Amino acid sequence: MRRRLGGTTMGGRGTVPVAVSILAVLALGACGGGDGGTDPSGAETSSASPTDDPTESLTPSPTEPLLVPETETAEPASGPRLEVSDIRVNIPKGWYQTFDSVVVDSALGRVDGKSGGVLLSVVATGGDVLTPKQAEKYFWTRGRKPKGYEKQDDVLMGGLTSGYYTARDKYYDMHAATLWEDNHVTKVQVNFDLEVPDEVQQELFQSVIASYSSPRMRL
Repeated sequence: MRRRLGGTTMGGRGTVPVAVSILAVLALGACGGGDGGTDPSGAETSSASPTDDPTESLTPSPTEPLLVPETETAEPASGPRLEVSDIRVNIPKGWYQTFDSVVVDSALGRVDGKSGGVLLSVVATGGDVLTPKQAEKYFWTRGRKPKGYEKQDDVLMGGLTSGYYTARDKYYDMHAATLWEDNHVTKVQVNFDLEVPDEVQQELFQSVIASYSSPRMRL
């Protein structure tokens, strides 16, 4: 049994599966919200409307996520910057960007000879306000949880409470933080080969989300 990865804990299979997963995500994301599908690694491959569940309607009033005092102890990642719609994160030092578009940026890297990857996905919600649960589901394929989904304790990105879940398939471990802020829904996803130790995964994931920056923070 894979042990649970807490949201505040600090600390393969080669590059191909992660790279294939990222390319599948990018190819479908570039299609502008088509039905999409699930690639062989089980990665999420298209956006699903947050209203797929009829019991969850969009929040009518423009309320912001809860701003809480910073308690993060992770050192922000110091590698190259990914930026989508003015939302920014840094990737770990030594990793490199592989794709740049108006809705998603991606990067790949190595962790002690094993592969890792980062996806920054940002979509404008057209004035709709998303609950934390809707923000989490927004990038799922047809609203379905990814394989091996486990809900984790919330984390902070830019001082805002953000959803955090992990998932696992036969190729890699995935960590994803999701947030709605200022008319945009954001997902920061970090993937690792299964052989990368849990504590190393946590340290790198926490460093990426600690580097999160939005226009609100740069006023």
